[in-house]
Formats: sequence, structure tokens, C-alpha cells
Amino acid sequence: MNAEVILRKFAYPFGILFPWLLTPLAFLITDYLPKANVPLLYIVMVVFIAINVTVELAIINALSSFFAFSFFFAEPYGSIMIHSDEDLLTVLLFLLTSILVGYMATKHKRNIQKIRMREFMTDIELELLERLPKAINTEDVIAAMRDALTPWHENCVLITHGDNWATHPMIRRLSNLRKTYLEELLELRLTPEVITKIPQLEEEHNVYFLYNSKQVIGLLRIVTENIQDLPEDIFLLLLHQVNISLERTRLAAELEKEKIAKENELLRSALLSSVSHDFRTPLTTMIGATSTVIELGEHLDKQQTRELLSTVLEEAERLNRYTQNLLDMTKLGFGQLQLECDWVSLEEIMSVVKKRLKPLLLHHKLTEDIDSNLPSLYVHAALLEQAIFNVVDNAIKFSPKNASIDIECKKENDSVVINIFDKGTGIPEAEREKVFERFHTAEKGDRRKSGSGLGLTICQGMIMAHGGKVSIHANPKRVGDRYNPGCCVRIELPINQQQEQQELPQSDE
Repeated sequence: MNAEVILRKFAYPFGILFPWLLTPLAFLITDYLPKANVPLLYIVMVVFIAINVTVELAIINALSSFFAFSFFFAEPYGSIMIHSDEDLLTVLLFLLTSILVGYMATKHKRNIQKIRMREFMTDIELELLERLPKAINTEDVIAAMRDALTPWHENCVLITHGDNWATHPMIRRLSNLRKTYLEELLELRLTPEVITKIPQLEEEHNVYFLYNSKQVIGLLRIVTENIQDLPEDIFLLLLHQVNISLERTRLAAELEKEKIAKENELLRSALLSSVSHDFRTPLTTMIGATSTVIELGEHLDKQQTRELLSTVLEEAERLNRYTQNLLDMTKLGFGQLQLECDWVSLEEIMSVVKKRLKPLLLHHKLTEDIDSNLPSLYVHAALLEQAIFNVVDNAIKFSPKNASIDIECKKENDSVVINIFDKGTGIPEAEREKVFERFHTAEKGDRRKSGSGLGLTICQGMIMAHGGKVSIHANPKRVGDRYNPGCCVRIELPINQQQEQQELPQSDE
């Protein structure tokens, strides 16, 4: 049993008896001060009770003090009868003063309590209004509302879907029929007509609705009578703000779904466009070369037949690269790309890349500058090879004939940096982030360079899977060239210091 419960239980007996218990102190005062000062002692006690308890108890205490004063300090002593007009006037003034001061003190106390409660509610409102704009879904809004209601958790219950609200003491006291009504309200389908009836339903079932324009999110049942001086206007404003946020999050979720659906449709359209454009050219070439061999094979010499078959092989390899890019993009999109890392030197990776690039370098030259002090890399070799291959393949497509593609590999701080320079038309700064988007190509229409627009996207995904990053910059070696400034694709791979130290003994051997 806490102090507040004890005070309420014994308040009235205490208020009646305390003036009589205070009488010995009053007798001590009369030894040093005139008897007329004794009522002041009782008045102080009345004011104290009025401020700290209730005005009703203060009035009872004033009446008890009146009888105590008349019994001990007004003639005839030992009786509540008063014969002296002066003493009677003193006692009546004392009683009137006690009641008036007690009432004013209590009223002042209530005003202070109301002000404090309003300030408290304002703080809760500000905190809630700060959290609601940050809420990204319905769960965040409800969580913010629950936190705002924490000070009154014993006198309120928030009823939501999937929540074990039936165990709350306020709900357990309800009849089964009332509980059934609450369940029905929670499952209520909202229409414009039903929404207009919500105030009536709230008054009928003694609940507040938390809802958006489509469904009821929750019900709030609160006993406002037990929450002293609760400002109803601020409380209703909080509920209104919560309902606005619930509608906002619903609209945001619908917009996000529409956005995803639109993006998926655009991706499907881009994929079909890419496949139809990029697959059509090599297929047409393969069909033409194959049909020529079949129909005119008897009239062709070995050299002509070999050239046609080489064309078929070259276009088939191009189709294979396109297909591989699509498969890699699918794995990246669904998070199915798994790293099977091992120690490998960058020279080994570049050797494999050059071998794969050989059929594409008929009209271009590839140069490389690899720092001899580079540490071994703990990477998925095949993925890193594919990433570098995609970048160089892209550089070849957009570089003029006989131009060189330069690769520079070096160590910077805690990273291995691979710079791939080309001498093409370059990429405007505004486009450098967009080239990593799926199906983005630098040129549009039927005259665009062959490519699915996936190469750099896949490269970025593979490098990021290793904890690295890919960025595009201007070619520092061709700053003065206005027509073919070229560009530099920079691949950065972090070096794990512990792994690097493990490699040192192996390199010493």
C-alpha cells in the first residue's frame, strides 16, 4: 500500500483530529504571544491541507479548528459555547478566513495542476509530432502512439490487430458482448459513409478510432475520469495527428507499390528492347552466314567458308556474353551471387582477361602497367575477371579504331586500384552515375553501340560484393582533347591487413 492510498484512507480522520492534537502547541504560543495570534496557527494548518490535499478536507479541518479554539481559548473554557462577543467575532472571522483561504489555496493548486498537465501534454505532443513525420509505415505510427500513452498505461488500452489486448485489466472487466463489439469494430471495413459515422460509433462504444481511409488500424479505450486535468483538446489533437500519419503512410505504401510495379514494367520493357536489339544483330549475321554456307557451299573456297564460319563463331560468342550478363544481373538482383574467395595475384586475373579479350581486340591495343609490389587478393577470381572484362569490353565499344585501352594497377593506402583508361568520346559528368543503372546505354536508338546496358551494372555489383567500389572519372591523360577526351573507370578493392600479413610469409618462401 503506497503513501497516496494511506493518505486517502486516513485523510478525513486526520483532518478532524489534527486541530485538537495541535492545541498543546497553541498553549505554548499563548505563553509568549497574545491569544489573538492563536487562530493564525490554525489558519496555517488549513492552508497547508488545502494546498496538499483537498478543499473539502480543508473546510472540515477549519470547522474542527473552530471547535477546538472555542473549547480551549474562548470563555467559558472547556465548552464550545461562547459568551464573549469579542471571542465570538474572533472565532467567526477565523472560520470565515479559514474557509476562504482554504478554497482559494485549493483553487490555485488546481490551476497549477492544470497548467502542469497541459505542459506535460504539450511535451508529449511535441515528441509525438517529431516522431510521426519520420514514421515510414503503420507499425512506426502505432509504436509512437503507444509510447505517448505510456504515462496512462493503467487507464488506457490500445487495441490493434494481432495484439494481445484482451489481457489488459480494462478489457477483462468488460462483458463478452462488449468484447465482441470491439472485435467487430476492429474488423470494420471503412467506406465514406462509415467514416462519417465514426464519431457516433466512438460515443456509443466509448472508444477512439485510429484509422486511415481504407481500414481501422486500432481502437483506443481510455478512462479520462481517472486522469486528472487531462486537456481534452490536446488529446483529441494527438489522435487527429496520428490518423493523418496513418493515412500518409498508407498513401506512401501504395505509391511505393505503384513505383515498384512501374519500375518492374520499365525493366521488362527495357529487357525486351535490349534483347530484341542486341540479339537481333548477331542472330541476323549468324543466319546470313550459315544460310550462305548451306546454299552456296559448293561454290565457296575454303577461305571464304572459314571467314563465314568465323563470323558465326564471333557472333555466337557475343550472344553468349549477352546471355551471361543477363544471368549475372539476375543473380545480383535476387542476392544469389555467392563469393567463393581464394588467394590470387592480379597478374593471373589480367592474364585470363586478356585471353578472353583477344577476339575483341582486332582493331584495338591493350596495354597494362601492374605494380610489381601488389599483394595477392583474397577474391572470387571469376567474378573479378568478369568485372574487369565488362569494363574493357565497354571501353572497346566506345573507342575509335586503333585506339589503345590502358590498364593501370597500383596500391593506394589500404586498397588495390585498377584504372582502365580509354580514348573514346567520354562520359559527361552528369551521366557518370546513370551508367551504372540497369539497361542504361550512352547512345539510344538503332544507331547505338551494341550492348545490353548491363556490363557496368554487373561490374559494380561484383566489386561491391567484395567491399569495393567503382567510379568513373575523366581521363587525366587526355584533358586537352575536346572530341575524344576518353574516361577512366576506377575499381577499388580493399586490402584486409590481416590477410595481407598472412600472405607475406608465402611470398618470402
